[in-house]
Amino acid sequence: MLAVVAGFYIYARYRVHRAIHDLPARLGGNIQQNTEGFTYSQAEGGHTIFSISAANAVRYKQGGKAELHKVKIISYGRDSDRLDEISGDEFEYDAQSGDIVAKGKVAIQLQATQAKASAADADAKRVGSPMHLETSGLVFNQKTGIARTNEKITFELPQGNGSALGATYESKNNIFSLHSDIRLITGGPKPVNMHADTASFVQEQQQITLTGFRAESGVRRLEAQRVVVHLRNDNTVDKTEASGGVNARIGGVRAAQLHSENASFTFGKNNQALSGQLHGGVTWETGGTSASHGKAGQVLLAFGANNQIKSAQLRQEVEIAQFGGTGTELQSHSAVPPLNLSRVKAQSPTPNPAEFHGDGLDLQIGGGSHLERATSVGAAAIVLGAQLSTEGRSGSQTGKTVITAGHFEAKFSPDNRLSTLAGSAPVKIVSSTPGQPDRISESEELLAAFAKGQTQRLEGLVQTGNVQLQEGQRFATADRATYTAASDAMMLDGNVHYKDASSGATLSSHTVTLNRGSGETSAEGDVKTTYAEQKTSSAGAMLSAGQPVHVTAAQMVTKNSTAAFRYSGGARLWQGGNIIQSPVIVFDRNARSLDARGQGSARVSTVFVQPDKNGREAPVEVMADRLRYDDAQRKAVFEGSVVLRSADSTLQASRAAVTLKAATGRSQAQKSNASASQVQSIDATGNILLEQPSRRASGARLLYTADEGKFVLTGTPGAPPSIFDAEHGQVTGVSLTFYSRDGRVLVDSSNSVSISQTRLQK
Repeated sequence: MLAVVAGFYIYARYRVHRAIHDLPARLGGNIQQNTEGFTYSQAEGGHTIFSISAANAVRYKQGGKAELHKVKIISYGRDSDRLDEISGDEFEYDAQSGDIVAKGKVAIQLQATQAKASAADADAKRVGSPMHLETSGLVFNQKTGIARTNEKITFELPQGNGSALGATYESKNNIFSLHSDIRLITGGPKPVNMHADTASFVQEQQQITLTGFRAESGVRRLEAQRVVVHLRNDNTVDKTEASGGVNARIGGVRAAQLHSENASFTFGKNNQALSGQLHGGVTWETGGTSASHGKAGQVLLAFGANNQIKSAQLRQEVEIAQFGGTGTELQSHSAVPPLNLSRVKAQSPTPNPAEFHGDGLDLQIGGGSHLERATSVGAAAIVLGAQLSTEGRSGSQTGKTVITAGHFEAKFSPDNRLSTLAGSAPVKIVSSTPGQPDRISESEELLAAFAKGQTQRLEGLVQTGNVQLQEGQRFATADRATYTAASDAMMLDGNVHYKDASSGATLSSHTVTLNRGSGETSAEGDVKTTYAEQKTSSAGAMLSAGQPVHVTAAQMVTKNSTAAFRYSGGARLWQGGNIIQSPVIVFDRNARSLDARGQGSARVSTVFVQPDKNGREAPVEVMADRLRYDDAQRKAVFEGSVVLRSADSTLQASRAAVTLKAATGRSQAQKSNASASQVQSIDATGNILLEQPSRRASGARLLYTADEGKFVLTGTPGAPPSIFDAEHGQVTGVSLTFYSRDGRVLVDSSNSVSISQTRLQK
C-alpha cells in the first residue's frame, strides 16, 4: 500500500497538474474559433518540459468558458526522465472562476524513463512498468492552484490495483491528498488487501501520511491508526512510522497477536526491510502448541533476506510466558486486546508455563520464524511451572521454580521451545512445592536442560562454583550441584558441608543427595557427621545428652520424616570415650538408640570400662554380629558369637545384655577424661565360656555385677555350670558364684541351702 500511494503521489506530482494549470495561458486568450489539430509545447533549457495536443478545435463559449476536445497532455520532466500522460475527451475552462473542469473520465499513465531519454523527438527508453489511473470530475483552479475531485479514482500497478474516493492537489504547497476509502489489492500467490481512510503526500518533505491503515492477507491482519512514509529522492521508501496504536494478528492454529502504541521501520533498496522499532507498551500473544504471551517497553528488530526477522532486542520491563498449548486458535479480535494471561492459560489444561522477567532480552531468529538463541541483558529471572509426581499419593502437585542470574543464554528446539539455559553469577534458584519448605540454591554458573514435547518441563540442571543450598533449616555448601527433575533430587558433590539446624547435625562428605521424591537424604564418600546436643543433662549412658555424637562411614542414608540415620561401609560412632565400629550402624537421634550389624567377616565392636580388683577403670571390649542399644534403658544387647574381653578375662556367649551406669553417676574426673561408659551388669546366655588366667568356667547363663565384681554362673539340668582350675580340678553345682577381686567361689550343690565355699588360686 505504501509503495502504491508513494508511486501515485510522486508520479502524478505537480507536472501533470501544472500542465493543466497553465493550459489557458498557453493557448492564449485570442482563440475564438475552431482549430483542428491543435498542438502546444513548452521548452526550457533546450528540452521540452510538456506538450498539449487536442484533436478538435478550441473556442470560447458564452460566459467566458472554453472547450477543448480529445486532449492529451504529456509531461517529459525537467531532466527528460518522465513520460507521464493525461488524456480526456473534454475539458472546460471558466476564465471568471479560474476553474478547469474535466468532463467525463480522465486517464492518467505515469511512466519513468532513463534521464535525457524522453525528449519529444526521441524514442523514450522506458524504465519499469507504467502506472495507470482513471478518475472523473477533476476540477483545477488556476487562482488557488488546487485540483480536486470527489469522484472515484482507480489505479493499476505492476503489483496490483486499487482505488480511492476523492482527491485534492495543492500545487503551491505540493501536497496531494486522497480523501477516503483507499483500497489496494496486490497480485502474486499471496495477495494483500490494503485499506486506508485518508492519505496525503507532502512533496517537499518527501512524506506520505496514511490514517486508518489496514492490511489483510489470508490469516494475517495489520492495523495502524496513523502511518507516515518517508521517501528518498529517487522515490523509494526510506522509513515508515506508525502511531496511535499498531495491531497485528495471524489467525489459524498457530495464531498470534501483537499490539504497540508506536512502530517504525527502515528500508533499503527494492523495499527490503532493514530494521524496525516497536515502543510504547508492546504486548503479544500466540496460540497453538506453543502458546505464549509477553510484553516489553520497546522492541528493536533487524531483518534479513526476504524481509524475514533475524534478530529482536526487547527492552524495558520485559515479561514473556510460554505454555504447553492444545492447538486451538485465539479468539478473533478486530484489534489485539490488552494482555490477558488467564485466557491463554485457559487454552492449556496443563500449562507448565515458562516465564522470563528482566530489563532486556536479545533474540536470534532463523528462517524468520525459528527462535534459535535468547540472551538476557543484565539480571533476569526465569520462572518454571511443572507437574511434579508425589510418591505414595494420588494425583500430582504443582511446583514452581524461579531461576535468577546476572546473565542468561538460552537455546531453543526447532518447535521454538526452550532446550538449554545457561546462567552466570550470581545464580539463584528457588524451587517451591506445596507442603514443603522452599529449596534455595546459589552458585556462580548454571546449565539447565529441558524435556522435549509440548510441556515446557525442566529435565535437569547443574550448578557450579561456590554452591550454597538451603531447604528449611537445612544448609549445605559444595563445589557442584546436580538437579534431576524425574526424581526431584538435588545431588551436591565436591567438598560438601551440610548442616541441619533443627537437629544440630553437621555433615561433610564427597556427595550429598537431597531427594524430595523419596523424602530421603543420602551421603557418600568419607562421610563425617556430628550431632550436637541441645540438652545439658540426661540419665543415659553411651548416647547421653549433653555431649556431641560423631559418626564416620562410607555412606549415610536417612528418611527426612524420621530421625533414623543409616551408616554403612566401615561405620564408626563415638561419644566421648564410647566407640562403636560396625559395617552398618542405624542411629535413631530422637529415640537415642542404635542398631549395629556385621557383614561377612566384619563384626560389631565396642568398648566399655569396668573397675578392676584395685578399683581402677579397665577397658572391656565387646565383639558380636549385632548390637542394639537403647539409651533410655542404658542397655546394650549383643547377639551372635559374642566375645567380651577385659584385662584378665574373656567371656564368650550367644547373647549378652550389658547394662551401663548412668552418665550422671560418674565422677567429674571420669567425665573430663572422656572415658567409655561403665559396665553396671552383664547378662550373658547361650554357650557360656569364661576364661581367666588360672580358671575356665562354662554354663548356660552368666550374670555379672560390676560393683561387687560378682559372677553367677548357671547351667541346665543336663549340663550344670562348672569351673576348672589346674590345681584344684573341676567344681560343679547347680550354680556357681565367684568374685573377681578375691577369688572366692560359692558352690550351690543342690536346690537346698547347702552351700560349699572354696578359694581357688587365681
